[in-house]
Amino acid sequence: MSTVNEKKVNKTVYAILTILLGTIGINKFYAKNIKAGILSILFCWTGIPTILSIAEFITVLTEKADKDGNISSSSDRRCNVRFYVCLALFTLFVLACIIPWESLFETKIFTDFNTMLSKIKIGDYSVFGSIVGTPAIVDATTGSSSGVIPAIGSFTITDLGVFLFLLTGVIALCSKIKMNEFISASTNGIKKVLPVAITAMLISIVLVLSVTTGINITIANVFLSLTKGFNIATSTVVTMIDSVLTSDFYYFVSTVGTVFTAHVTNTDYYGIIAFIMQSVYYVMMLIAPTSVGLIIGLYYLDIPYNKWFKFIWKVFAILLAVVILTSIVLYVLI
Repeated sequence: MSTVNEKKVNKTVYAILTILLGTIGINKFYAKNIKAGILSILFCWTGIPTILSIAEFITVLTEKADKDGNISSSSDRRCNVRFYVCLALFTLFVLACIIPWESLFETKIFTDFNTMLSKIKIGDYSVFGSIVGTPAIVDATTGSSSGVIPAIGSFTITDLGVFLFLLTGVIALCSKIKMNEFISASTNGIKKVLPVAITAMLISIVLVLSVTTGINITIANVFLSLTKGFNIATSTVVTMIDSVLTSDFYYFVSTVGTVFTAHVTNTDYYGIIAFIMQSVYYVMMLIAPTSVGLIIGLYYLDIPYNKWFKFIWKVFAILLAVVILTSIVLYVLI
């Protein structure tokens, strides 16, 4: 229901300003929401105001204007719809940030945009130079990047985390959530995720120790040395043990895979080895206590690990048997 002091804006003008100039908050200044307009200017380099503007533009179009062509400058319905639209747009943005556009599609549009921002100056002062910096160049080996804010397509997990933190703050302000409520909700969220974060850290320690000490390679060498050439049994045992110690598939393949190729010189068996490594690894992730995805899922669903193991072990055994039987068939066919 409308109130006497409710602010009105022309729907057409507001929609146009939102989609064309919403990134720098002109639509907010038009609606006399000065605080939101200033925030849009301050954070325009992050892309967050752009995402919010697209979301608001969509919701404004769906809102019915009064007889004078006006709509309310603030709407609970619009805020609710905007939240879900923002969530969808943010998901797409995250995907865009992690896709290597330059190497996959040979386009430098995002890198060039980053360069353009870094060169914007007022007199001798670089407006975004200290924030954006030079476009990030991601090192293929280390995964590290140069530049303060990397170009889209070069984002790391840390970059996305910072962006998500900024986005939640801006959405909270735009949704008129009180600061104490925002801080309280954030604190509760951190408390809830902290045990999971600690567990993930401990799992990462196991992974790091396995790779840096070479214990996974040692185990692979010991078992593969028991037989001459390729053997399904030893290959399966090695994969089962080392997939638990080296739960990251990339590191698992890049370390243990070299041991397989050293012991098995007949390249005809490499296809079966690849099948065993990949299949057994993912079957093991159903029960491995070092599987980050499994442990996080069990935590949030409040399912004890021992209860899960009792439930899943038969499925695990059947899947493992299927993998072994399939490997035997492939071996016979070679």
